[in-house]
Amino acid sequence: MRSFLAVGVVLVGLTAACGTGDPPTRREAASPASPAVPPASPAADYASVRCDEGIGGEAAPPADFQVVGDAVALPTTDVRKAALQAAEAKMPDGSQGSFAKQGLLVRRGRHVELSVPESLTGRAWLVWGKPGSPGAHVVADRCQEDKEWIVFPGGYLVREVGCLPVRVRVDGGAVQEVRIGVGAPCPGQGPAPQI
Repeated sequence: MRSFLAVGVVLVGLTAACGTGDPPTRREAASPASPAVPPASPAADYASVRCDEGIGGEAAPPADFQVVGDAVALPTTDVRKAALQAAEAKMPDGSQGSFAKQGLLVRRGRHVELSVPESLTGRAWLVWGKPGSPGAHVVADRCQEDKEWIVFPGGYLVREVGCLPVRVRVDGGAVQEVRIGVGAPCPGQGPAPQI
């Protein structure tokens, strides 16, 4: 298993009013089967996921997602048996790294922050939305949708594949840390599917 450089990623505020469009299906947004690499853009310490960048809603998260703080659903090592598949991608500074496509589900009406540890700043980013901007700290702020869970396309952008710690904070409460296998497994997970 290749070691993963520390990564600090926080979900920065989703701040715009929710909207609709002709986005891909939720399965496309949440599935790692065919990574769509986001365009390289300058990274920020903080990034926002706007409500109108969601691609629809779901009544409940998929079975291989863990619900954190009753408001964020992620493919953590607690429920996912294999690491996310990753593809070669350009980092915000133009260097090479990897991108694992994985949608983010946020419960409607909740304020959610996701981040990676500070030691991983500049080595791992979260990027959700259309097109989405990479950030070490991302916030979604009380979006509304007909369904209980709002789906945002995107994923994880890393310099080196491995077990990524992600910190989650809901409605200003306590920070919880989960682990996500990005291109390589965390302890107890199987390897990522081959592209």
